[in-house]
Amino acid sequence: MMTRILAVGGDRRQTLLVRLLGGLGQVDTLAVPDCRDTVEDRTYDLLVLPCPTLDPSGNLRVGSATVPYSAGPDPAGGTKRRLKPEDLLPYCGPKTRVFGGGLPGRAHLPVPLERAEDLLADPRVKAANGRLTAEAVFCLPRKGKGLSGARCLILGWGCIGKPLSLLLRDFGAQVTVAVRREAVVAEAEGFGLNAVRFSEIGGACDFAYNTVPAQTLTNAQLAGLGPDCQWVELASAPGGLPDSPPAELARVAAGGLPGRYLPDAAAKILFAGIVRALEGSI
Repeated sequence: MMTRILAVGGDRRQTLLVRLLGGLGQVDTLAVPDCRDTVEDRTYDLLVLPCPTLDPSGNLRVGSATVPYSAGPDPAGGTKRRLKPEDLLPYCGPKTRVFGGGLPGRAHLPVPLERAEDLLADPRVKAANGRLTAEAVFCLPRKGKGLSGARCLILGWGCIGKPLSLLLRDFGAQVTVAVRREAVVAEAEGFGLNAVRFSEIGGACDFAYNTVPAQTLTNAQLAGLGPDCQWVELASAPGGLPDSPPAELARVAAGGLPGRYLPDAAAKILFAGIVRALEGSI
């Protein structure tokens, strides 16, 4: 019996993922960019949600924040509304498997979706996506600045911070990594990088790349980064800046870089995670 798959929402990587999913069964789509809605009034064997799955308001991520998918009139106000997780309930049966990325607490998902499997909880997907994010950073505008000799501050030494630090080092940048633990300081120094604790950060820099989803620098430290510093926000919400950051600090919102700049590679990473999950290897 053919596996019936419903792909929902997402960005360009979801569009490309649809093609890969075709190797697993028949794929219908709902609100996938550049795909015609082919969803049927039935339950599906697999639901493949966006990565990340939800926006800060709890809606499914579809397209851009300024041009959301409209699921239909809002019964309360009669206006168009965003696509919500509960809109997918009719497509979920007792055996439906649901895949998403960066899922919140299960309490935020309706009952059939509480069994959703988080692809970004797969260490191999997380690591590969982190490396791809680090690579995609080089597609961002840099205010005309080159990287050779640039003073770069990396906040965090995880799946994004570590590969990004090494790539910037290889471009000839002056890289300083800010970390929490002394053991990580030693590891970063072993790669020929300057490593400090967060409390030790001081002085101006050209680029600050934040990978920590929390404010780790004081307002005084942020102001000390200098008027020419470009803050690149790579962390998930709430990010690393306060509600009112220094006015002179140029901020670049850089979430979802793999989907924006390297969607083909990003889709292959997600597809590999789905296949591993279906084979029971994670």
